[in-house]
Amino acid sequence: MISYIHQLYSGTATSSSNTTTTPIVTKHGKEATIYLNITAASGTLDLTIKIYDSLSATWHTLATFDQKNSTGTDVGYIEYAIGEKMALYYTVSGGGSFTFSVNAGIKER
Repeated sequence: MISYIHQLYSGTATSSSNTTTTPIVTKHGKEATIYLNITAASGTLDLTIKIYDSLSATWHTLATFDQKNSTGTDVGYIEYAIGEKMALYYTVSGGGSFTFSVNAGIKER
């Protein structure tokens, strides 16, 4: 059962960026369900979920979505250690624009 849901991102993107300045805290989590909802799309969108390692001060790839080029939804399930912080990295290519949201449902230990 999901303990809580946090929003990783919601808005319109036209380039590359990330949410490392506003990550969600996941240090008590053991599993995560990632929800993607794309409501407007042109070009291509690449999405990567990363976790933070405070000892090395490095963001590490945890999961990636398949490349997107249309509206719709997708769900990813992560069943192992999810780190202490989680952020979204995204890239919009092809001169496009995407309006989307990404939420993380966290199950605590």
